[in-house]
Amino acid sequence: MRLGQGLIRDGGYQNPNLLSSTFEAVVGAYYLDNKRSIEAVYPLVEQLFDSVREGVVVSRSTIDSKNRFQEWAQVNGATTPPRYVTEKVGGMDHAPEFIARVYVGDKLCGEAKGRSKKDAEKQAAEDALAKMKKRGLL
Repeated sequence: MRLGQGLIRDGGYQNPNLLSSTFEAVVGAYYLDNKRSIEAVYPLVEQLFDSVREGVVVSRSTIDSKNRFQEWAQVNGATTPPRYVTEKVGGMDHAPEFIARVYVGDKLCGEAKGRSKKDAEKQAAEDALAKMKKRGLL
């Protein structure tokens, strides 16, 4: 990672968010360089995690609703990731209100309001997941 002096002073090389983003970028680049072959990525990732495999437990509760919905869409044949359309619909400058709609392809899957764009999108993903669960698709 190439960091500026300020970030280095602030402990940037030990920052978990920077480290995980860098790791994700490296693995993603390797995946793209290998013609989007997930099989090519396995040896790279497996050797990094072999020593800790026994102690790792993945908790689904730590994965946010936008990621869960994206995973669901990919497993169910979506060729593009979910697309969020978010707009401000009201509220005062100090307390805005946003509405977000999430689409897979051209199909509207979920919709929700929130106090921030991020919150509205998260709620829209949760709405989409709830609808999929209600239909027995999840």
